[in-house]
Amino acid sequence: MNNISKIKAFGFLLFGASFFTVCSAQTAPQKEALVSKSEVQHFNFENMKSETISEGITRKWFHGDKGQMTIFNLEKDSHIPWHQHPNEQITYIMSGKVKIKTIINGKEEFVIVSAGEVIVFPENVPHEFWALEKTVDLDVHVPVRQDWLSKELPDYLSKSK
Repeated sequence: MNNISKIKAFGFLLFGASFFTVCSAQTAPQKEALVSKSEVQHFNFENMKSETISEGITRKWFHGDKGQMTIFNLEKDSHIPWHQHPNEQITYIMSGKVKIKTIINGKEEFVIVSAGEVIVFPENVPHEFWALEKTVDLDVHVPVRQDWLSKELPDYLSKSK
């Protein structure tokens, strides 16, 4: 399965699960159909320009009204420093392998996440990444990362190696 197929499958599973949760949570039939006031957006990651974060780390990303999706390309030994944010983060390692430091059950822990695996960080849970090999990482953040909307990199990303 190529990377685009993996992105589509992951997006379908992620957003399909969200749709199922919303639909199953409704207890009374709706009198009017729900219609989004937002515009439909269509992107092709392959055609998007990569943004260099630091030597060995690039990203491509877009956002909708409520969430965003990012592909990080991490060279072996690249590092994203310890940070946290008020957004849930769902990380799917499409290829490669990372070591992650985070907080699990109130303690700092290290977790190895390999190709095909997913890790979910609730809002405000600190985390740090080391690429153990060349890695493609697909991240979904909800809500949109407000600190990414300006032209300036967030402080922790500007310290990436």
